[in-house]
Amino acid sequence: MQLLKIRIYNHVGEIRDVDFRLGELNIITGQSSTGKSALLTIVDYCLGRDAATVPRTAMFSTIAWYAVMWQFDDGSRVVAGREASRTKTNSRALLEFGGPDLKMPAFNELRENVDSDALRVQIGARIGLDNVMLEANDYGAGPRTVGLGTAALFCLQEQEEIATKSTLFHRQAEDGIKLALRDTFPFFLGAVDGGQARKREALRDAKRALRRADATLGRAENAANERDTVFRDLLGEARSVGLFANDGLIEAGDYRAAALSILYAAQFATSQPTTPDADVRAQDERRRLEANIAGLRSELNRAISTRDLVLDQRGGETEYSGSLQAQVGRLESIGLLPDHDSDAMTCPLCAQELPERDATVAQLQERLGELRNSLAEVQQVQPRRAEAVTRISARIVEIRDSLASASRSLDAAARSAGEDGPSDITAQQSFVRGRIDAILRSAESSDQAELDRLRADQRDAELRVERLDAELSSDEVREQTTSRLNVIGTYIGEYSRELEAESADRPVRLDINALTIVVDEEFGPVELTGFGSGANWVGYHIAAHLALHRYFVRQNRPVPRFLMLDQPSQAHFQGDLSASSDGNADREGERVRAMFKVVANFAAAHAGVMQVIMIDHARYSDEWFTSRVRYDWHDGEKLIPDSWKQYARKSKSNDSEPQQS
Repeated sequence: MQLLKIRIYNHVGEIRDVDFRLGELNIITGQSSTGKSALLTIVDYCLGRDAATVPRTAMFSTIAWYAVMWQFDDGSRVVAGREASRTKTNSRALLEFGGPDLKMPAFNELRENVDSDALRVQIGARIGLDNVMLEANDYGAGPRTVGLGTAALFCLQEQEEIATKSTLFHRQAEDGIKLALRDTFPFFLGAVDGGQARKREALRDAKRALRRADATLGRAENAANERDTVFRDLLGEARSVGLFANDGLIEAGDYRAAALSILYAAQFATSQPTTPDADVRAQDERRRLEANIAGLRSELNRAISTRDLVLDQRGGETEYSGSLQAQVGRLESIGLLPDHDSDAMTCPLCAQELPERDATVAQLQERLGELRNSLAEVQQVQPRRAEAVTRISARIVEIRDSLASASRSLDAAARSAGEDGPSDITAQQSFVRGRIDAILRSAESSDQAELDRLRADQRDAELRVERLDAELSSDEVREQTTSRLNVIGTYIGEYSRELEAESADRPVRLDINALTIVVDEEFGPVELTGFGSGANWVGYHIAAHLALHRYFVRQNRPVPRFLMLDQPSQAHFQGDLSASSDGNADREGERVRAMFKVVANFAAAHAGVMQVIMIDHARYSDEWFTSRVRYDWHDGEKLIPDSWKQYARKSKSNDSEPQQS
């Protein structure tokens, strides 16, 4: 996006065009009060600013409309126009799109067809600033939209901005602008992408999906564990009626497969008569279950008693530790005592004789050491006590589960024996096999394959959260930002040395938090405000903006490819500067010449892709300078022709007249 033309219209339809060459240095030189500086404010105004930044003097009241034409990399053109604001704000504008043949509109074609916000959105989208949303910052603001208005801040330097030490960027001192620059700098450097806020929302969605996957998997695993308990109980019931499962499967903990083995065995055993000892085996199984239950209850009581004992000991240790700590605290005050020899009959504080024998400082120190050792021993034991409580509590839970399972098996065996169920052993076995078959069928919907699928879904959700977390990591953003700023710092150093700025031989960097230049001296950092001389301020301003645009071009960042510098020579002299008759310019003139040369070399190094517009009083006869002069307004030429004076608004009553369109 480069500037092709500026056009102004007066109230009767006369026009004045200021054309620019694309992809090179354009110099506009001229005397004061020729309207040079107004070119920058016109461009700023036509980029969609609501504030009427253009001059409002009598001469500028002759202007009815401002318009600019932009050229884009694909050859397309955009015309953006604003009515010459009669108030301090104006939110309406003209916007037209077209190809290489698009022309500036005639006066009778001017119309307001868009608001300023839409103008910025539509032009910004053409340079890659469409749907750019950054996440909320650290100052409580919500997600920030990045558009053309922010990108343009890197492209304009008014004359009061380029020679100041307090600000570095266009409009930086205005409310909200500094914060906008600080928030968006990492994006313009490429340290974060434009979808940061959307990624943050995607991360929130991914975390919600992960929680749902965790819950679903947890329920499925709990159901599987509960079924294992059911199958373990069924195996006990089966043993009580003379049905035995595969021992290897039981030892492996695959109770479902073990229960299934009983059904398989039944296919080959149904025609066999019941063995005579089936009832005996069933009675033996019940006795075994009863003995197992008694043993589990005894173990449970011992575990509970042990846990109570450990808890009582831990409580006593806590009280003992507190007592020791209190004594240590009281004795630590002896560190305040004077360091002098004393005996038991001498006060260790004032060295006066005591009526009765008292402890010496050495004895107090010895007692303090003993207490500290005791306290350390107690503190070493306490973590082991806590671990013991945790282990015993977990064992109690296991015993209770085993006891509940054994009780259920005994109840089932009792029912199978005739208390609540059939009395015939064959019928009892058929009854148990039927229960196993029914429970196996109900468990088919949540088999191992389903658990594997749920685990895979949970892992996919987990990986998505991890990936988005890594992309949005503040540490990663800081590292990426710092890396890019280091590269830009080397560019600033190159240009500042060419511009002969003070301390340019030292490491120099761009501080995007303070929005200033910092030079690292041996005694510490020096910000731009710490330098004297306006020449240094101008030099570092130019160096910083050339470095940034060099980086933006190389990294193809979404920033317009033009830079307007207004009056960079003002720090060196006031008024016009022309080469002397004998061709010998003074020292300041040479420094200004060198400054123009640095910018010219920058433009040449980026020929075709970067446009620089310098507005200044300076005028030299060198061929390299004159070949880059687009307009010379030294000999009566100016932005607004003198013939337009007759169209100046004479009174406020004219302000209420409808705008011609």
